[in-house]
Amino acid sequence: MGNVLIVDDEPAIGDYLARLITRLGHQAETTLNAADTLAKLDDGVFHLVIADIRLPDAPDAQAWVTGLCQKAKGIPVVLISGAPSAELDACAKANCVLAFLSKPFELAFIKNILQTVFAS
Repeated sequence: MGNVLIVDDEPAIGDYLARLITRLGHQAETTLNAADTLAKLDDGVFHLVIADIRLPDAPDAQAWVTGLCQKAKGIPVVLISGAPSAELDACAKANCVLAFLSKPFELAFIKNILQTVFAS
């Protein structure tokens, strides 16, 4: 069982992912913004971060992802976005990102990611 940190400024999406991850046998915590996420990474033990790439308190997506990866220190990061672009995809590939999902995403993708991360 692993502990997953979910970051999305839309509470309904964060809560939905948390319920799904809990049903799949893992623990989940949610945050709504970049500042709370970085603080939680200091205070908690997480095995995976699923984060929206666009947050109101992080207008520069590249800086947000770079900062998140630095703070995560080797924790796999999955990015989600409602407005994917080639620039965001390149940003994800240049950092610690395991996967980049476009909203709406299939549940199978989340299940596969959890299986990949927690298989060991």
